Amino acid sequence: MNRLKYVCNYAEYLGKRVRAWIVDDETFHISRLQRVINRKPDLMHPRALSEKICHRLLFDRNPLYTRLADKLAVREYIQNKTDKLTLAPLLGIYTRVEEIDFSQLPEKFVLKCNHDSGSVVICTNKATFDKPRALTKLKLAMKKNMYYSTREWQYKNITPVILCETYIDLFTDRIKDTTPEMLRIHCFHGIASLIEADITDSSGKEYINVYDRAWQLQPFQMEYPNTPYAVSTPPLLYEALDAAQDVARDIDYCRVDLMLRPDAVVFSEITLSPRRGKLQITPAEWDIKLGDMWQLAGTDNRL
Repeated sequence: MNRLKYVCNYAEYLGKRVRAWIVDDETFHISRLQRVINRKPDLMHPRALSEKICHRLLFDRNPLYTRLADKLAVREYIQNKTDKLTLAPLLGIYTRVEEIDFSQLPEKFVLKCNHDSGSVVICTNKATFDKPRALTKLKLAMKKNMYYSTREWQYKNITPVILCETYIDLFTDRIKDTTPEMLRIHCFHGIASLIEADITDSSGKEYINVYDRAWQLQPFQMEYPNTPYAVSTPPLLYEALDAAQDVARDIDYCRVDLMLRPDAVVFSEITLSPRRGKLQITPAEWDIKLGDMWQLAGTDNRL
């Protein structure tokens, strides 16, 4: 990222902070969601999953949500909830990019901020790793508060740090085209109900298949098309489902994101507002069907 792009990106972020003083959260979420679902959403009496996610963003200020969204604090939460998940070994915690000593890091590693989404930097070869570009990206991320960009309340009060974790290799001796890089398990009232399997093929094309607990492909799509070929049941699927339920036991709705190594289920994150509550679900009727699975406290779930 060159200097001009850095300045432009930061200026854009400052504009979003100013916008937060002008456009309240409710107006923001209604307008953004309306663009996706092509109708005015009802966030006071939500029925669809997207509406319920936005409703919670507006009206539920449970401090637990900040802990779950913090990629550092959530590690302790996971350790207290289950022994069925592996955490990527933590190599370092930094409050400034200048503290990162690359000479002390292994050949492969992952850098990411704890307070946002999208700041991940992956190194698989230190000899070709673009350190200046990575540091600039992280430095910019450390200056931002994700709340002002997405209005996801749970990110607003996280103290930012940079984490360095061990790189998790998922594809050695496995076929990339049919190996999910992430299982995103939607849990309703502590029950692992649906599984998004993220797959990127060898040409870089992205797919998402949605399955039930029995690994049966579902008749709807979320964000991306289905793979043009069948994907076999992952060997550790049921261990992953059990672990997700342990983690989601006290949460009415969340998505537990996990990576499957051949020998272990690796925790990635807990997501409280997938796609910031602006889910693109096709056919649209499934947004309602999924919403009906979540009995959101304080709202009327009836027709």
